[in-house]
Amino acid sequence: MFVAAQKSFEQGLSGAFWFIFPNFLALLVFAPFALKVRKILPKGYTFPQFIKMRHGKGVHVLYMIQFLILQICSFAVQILAGATLIKTLSGLPFLAVAIVLVLIVLIYAIIGGLRASVATDYVQMGLIFIVLLVTIPWVITKAGGFEIISAGLAGFSGKFGNIFDPWVFYSFGIPTVIGLLSGPIGDQMHWQRAYSLKSDKDVIKTFSLAAFLFALVPLSLSLLGFVAAGKTVTAGWVISSAQMVGPLTVSMLLPNFMLVAFVMMLLAGLCSTLDSILCAVSSLTVVDIFKPSRELVETGNDTNPNKMRIARISMIAMALLGLGVALIPNLKILHLFLFYATLRAATLVPTILTVFWSKLKSRAVFWGVLLSMIFGAPLMAVGSFIGNPHISVAGSILTVLIGLIVCLLISKRSSEHDSIATSELNLESLK
Repeated sequence: MFVAAQKSFEQGLSGAFWFIFPNFLALLVFAPFALKVRKILPKGYTFPQFIKMRHGKGVHVLYMIQFLILQICSFAVQILAGATLIKTLSGLPFLAVAIVLVLIVLIYAIIGGLRASVATDYVQMGLIFIVLLVTIPWVITKAGGFEIISAGLAGFSGKFGNIFDPWVFYSFGIPTVIGLLSGPIGDQMHWQRAYSLKSDKDVIKTFSLAAFLFALVPLSLSLLGFVAAGKTVTAGWVISSAQMVGPLTVSMLLPNFMLVAFVMMLLAGLCSTLDSILCAVSSLTVVDIFKPSRELVETGNDTNPNKMRIARISMIAMALLGLGVALIPNLKILHLFLFYATLRAATLVPTILTVFWSKLKSRAVFWGVLLSMIFGAPLMAVGSFIGNPHISVAGSILTVLIGLIVCLLISKRSSEHDSIATSELNLESLK
């Protein structure tokens, strides 16, 4: 809801395309994975739970590290975006706004859990669509019609008119595609949604519909970036914060009450993700950190009252950790987004192979994920923070390649070793 407008403002059609299309594709790609895992582990709750069943404790620990760091960083991004937005438009202190946002979501998530998250999502999504239907046409009309959008299709610098601009694809497209396609697969928020569906037949339908509905949001908001870019070119607009270009555009063209509605819409989208993160962490804590009861393993149900208390405590801990990350000075939304997107990529290839290749060895997954985390994700993070796209792209590609090469090589060598051992055993039996 922030990056779509920012990229269309900065890099025109090309920036918008390489953010919106992978987002849309990610949910479509996730659907068959979710269906396959549900059939293998029908009473499951989390994807690390499936990983532990398939590969054992060592690999499970690595997946838990990735899943939990992702939730913390994702929570921080939502807080960072919401508090920065309110501070930019109202002047209220960042810390106070951040704490209020956390408390609002924490209260109803602790009380209602996943049901509260899903129920509020309906309201929040409805608010998003209503506000967008009013805001976007009004902004375009006030700005001067589609001519102003046309003037901004190349970004505020006028350099990115080609939708497949090579530099944008290299510097932003590659890490974004890798990170976003890894997104649902490496995120318990999506696995929790997949497991809470009533039947397997709902999985493909649900995530396919979600992909189309979701794509409408960044697609609409990217138009605000084009308007701002067009106004920068034709009217000399000065945008003080690229990551806040959406609300700033609304504030300069529409009445104050529409700005309030637009801000409420953005906060609805942020809160929708915040409560989903809290629920995801609660399931990871109860199922994967604390030893599940026999009842949970055999039936998928657990009537132990202590688990509810543990789940709620985990929500509070997550909220505090996410808030702490959001308070890091000079932290940028885009940088944090690209970092945890690359971290998810560390488990992308091992996850694909785990689900669809029965000969994959657990030792191969362990080293593939570990080496990707050690050498790939940190390189990407360094590149993002120092603003060097070459290092960022190298980190993204390295993260995926390490996982692929290590998994294939170790599994192949282990299979050859097993074949030799079997042949020797057969020969000994003949003797």
